[in-house]
Formats: sequence, C-alpha cells, structure tokens
Amino acid sequence: MIEFQRNIEKILPYNRKGYMSYQSGSRTSVKWYGVSFQVAEITDQEDASFQQYLEIYEPLFRDLISEFDSDSSWIVTHDFKNLPWFPNEYDNLPDLRALFKQNNILNTFTGAVIFSVPELIGYSEDLVSYPYVLPGRKGMFYRDLDISHSQLPAIIRISGHLNIDFISTEQQIFRKIMQANFVKGFVVKEYRGN
Repeated sequence: MIEFQRNIEKILPYNRKGYMSYQSGSRTSVKWYGVSFQVAEITDQEDASFQQYLEIYEPLFRDLISEFDSDSSWIVTHDFKNLPWFPNEYDNLPDLRALFKQNNILNTFTGAVIFSVPELIGYSEDLVSYPYVLPGRKGMFYRDLDISHSQLPAIIRISGHLNIDFISTEQQIFRKIMQANFVKGFVVKEYRGN
C-alpha cells in the first residue's frame, strides 16, 4: 500500500542532513559512494529527445530496484529541500497526479511517498520523468528525486539533467551495482570522495 509521510527525517535509514552536506561538497563524518550513469548522446546534446531518455533510463531504474529485496519499500522525496509535489496544474505525469487525487492528497503536499517494489515499478515512467517533465518547459527542471531504500542507505537519484545516479554509504552495495551487467553501455562517472 502506498503511504504519504510528512516527517521524512524519521523514516529514512540515513542522516538526511549528512547526505545533503555530501551532495553540496562538504566534508561529512560518513563516507558516501556515488556514481552517475550517463549516456553521452543524451546529456551532451541539446536535441536529444525525451523519449530517447525514457527508453534508456526507465529500464536502468527498474534494474537498480531489482537488485534489492523484492519485499522492500522505497521512500521517494525531493532532493535537498521539501517542495510541493505539483506546483502547477499542467497536463503531465498522469499516473502520479491520479495517485495523489485518489488518496485525497493535495498537490501542495511536501512529504515523502512510500512505495512497495511492484508499486514503484508501476510508477517508474512518471518518476523517471518527474524532474524534467513537471515544469512543462524544455530546458527547465524541477527538483531531483531521491528514491531511498527504506532499510538500507541506498539512494537512486533521478536528475533533471537527464541521468540517474546511485549513492550509498555501503561500499559493498555500491560495488555490486557498479559491477552489474545492466550498467554496461553507460558512461559511469564516480563522484569524488568526501
């Protein structure tokens, strides 16, 4: 069952302030490992189509989720700052907008959405599209999404810059993802250490 939670810090399996410090380039007491999966034809070309992005990155997103226990749940939040989920009334992201409406959640909701694995897979197109599609204008993006495992310090970050990142404090989990067959074909850019 999908849940909506306002108090994000209490449900994440890592310290969100430490994670945000790491993301902003500050030193943290916890070592984070991060990688960006990119496709040069998409990130380096202004004329790359959004459909091309979806065809490449939605399967990557599904593969990343599948590397974890199928009984897991995942916490979807905005990166860095809690913002309203739908600050406009555009005709986009139909499945996510319908989910909010069915659950009587206002578009101005600023918390987390918790999904089981099958539910997360079911909403994968809208989630992978979210930062880029929500503003309704090419070249603009909203806030990146962090999709965090509910029990492990593992984050799939959906970027408005048309790439997906994987971040974890657990080197073993990080290395497992880096060695997975499904990441072949991507330009793999590891983050600099903290």
